[in-house]
Amino acid sequence: MARSFYLHRSIGVTAALAVALSLAACAGSGASGAGSTDSSADSIKLVSPGALTICTGDSPPNIFYDENNELTGVEIDIAGALATELDLELKLSEYAFAGLIPALQAQQCDVIMGSLYIKPEREEIANFVPYLYSGTAVGVAKANPKNVSGFDESLCGTKVVAITGATGAVEAENRSKECTDSGEAPIEITLVDEGTNAIQQVLAGQADAFIDTSEIVDFYHRESDGDFEMTGEPFGKIEIGAATLKNNAALNEALDEAFQTVLDDGRYHEILEQWGVQSADIAAGA
Repeated sequence: MARSFYLHRSIGVTAALAVALSLAACAGSGASGAGSTDSSADSIKLVSPGALTICTGDSPPNIFYDENNELTGVEIDIAGALATELDLELKLSEYAFAGLIPALQAQQCDVIMGSLYIKPEREEIANFVPYLYSGTAVGVAKANPKNVSGFDESLCGTKVVAITGATGAVEAENRSKECTDSGEAPIEITLVDEGTNAIQQVLAGQADAFIDTSEIVDFYHRESDGDFEMTGEPFGKIEIGAATLKNNAALNEALDEAFQTVLDDGRYHEILEQWGVQSADIAAGA
């Protein structure tokens, strides 16, 4: 079951977006799908009128729980800025990473903002508004008894932990096949739902390495006081984006326009600077 938190945002938006959202919220009862406010593919649909419902997950520093057990992080702040710009309340619902797209398809949220890489197969399901760059990296315990040197042949024959449904898991499978194709031992891959579980396995010696986003590997390096660290260089730089259903093109356009405003007025770069992730700047190019 998803955990939900509500954050009220009160700043108004441009007149055009405000009118569009107002009309969507007041639409007739002919809507199709749970909670939709309008059945037209060209009209903004919201699961809960007056709120922007976000499906998100655990991927620090982009998304994680603070000491008050409330979701915080880079993507949460960006989501808050978008909700502010759309004059909507922000509603956050947490899911395991593998459950994000199914939750969107089941109309349990309006948009996914959960460190979701923009990939061709996902673009067949959803429209995206890119807002961060990300890379993939390999993390190990400081002792690194298997001498893993990065995303290379040193992973062959090791035990790797990754997040279910995430790119790191796919990359581990691809590397394992390269190992066996070259006559080396395969990688033993364990899948978990949360990064904290993965890091615990590495630090306890139950896994030799963790493969996930470069941001999450760097975050746990800092949180562990160096007991966990990145080995080798990040690879596979790719865009992270806000995903909406294909039949809700108007919401995608509204989010795109809102993000452009947040970018232009400096709020976006303030968020990146606050969290120390300036390297993820989508405006800087690949």
